[in-house]
Amino acid sequence: MTVRYLALFVALLAAVPGQAGDLEAVALDRIVSVASGDLDGDGASDAALLIAPGADEAHDDHALVLLRGTGLDKGALQPWRVYADAAWGGLPGGMVGNRPAVAFTDAGSLQLISKNEAVGRSRWYQTVTLAWRDGDLLVAGFTYDHRDTLDPDAAGGCDINVFTGRGIIGEETTEMTVSLEPRRLPLDQWLAQGSPSLCPDG
Repeated sequence: MTVRYLALFVALLAAVPGQAGDLEAVALDRIVSVASGDLDGDGASDAALLIAPGADEAHDDHALVLLRGTGLDKGALQPWRVYADAAWGGLPGGMVGNRPAVAFTDAGSLQLISKNEAVGRSRWYQTVTLAWRDGDLLVAGFTYDHRDTLDPDAAGGCDINVFTGRGIIGEETTEMTVSLEPRRLPLDQWLAQGSPSLCPDG
């Protein structure tokens, strides 16, 4: 897609209501990550964008913008969903090591990635896996790893399949399997709750 048409699609999002609020037209230099894949399984390629907050906004959370493949022409997209405050992360021009990103898996799931690998002694890496089911974007998986740069033994994390409730948790050198309550968790609901950790001890 050309820059001109990308700018047009992003501008159009101002008129498209998302499940977590509307998004005003943004400058292209606020787009920090773009990925494409077939999120809804209809055979057309969709796109996901992460949009950094403006300089006058008092937060570091990025908006997730989804564009849906129309299937009418190759590469044709239309505004779809907007989720405000979807991912924490450093702003463009800032320190590297804490930039959020989006990525698609081979199965068509969307990964929302945030991390801190640069600031302070507490480092972490989080991947929220999203899947389109029954007309909604759901949290399908939650993976979180943390470590202390000054204490090699203070590390741990979890890898949870939210749909089934099965997963793994680990602290220091100990790892164990867990079985939690299966959940149907829409992304907008999780974001409205403040994006809480889905690790069992979180």
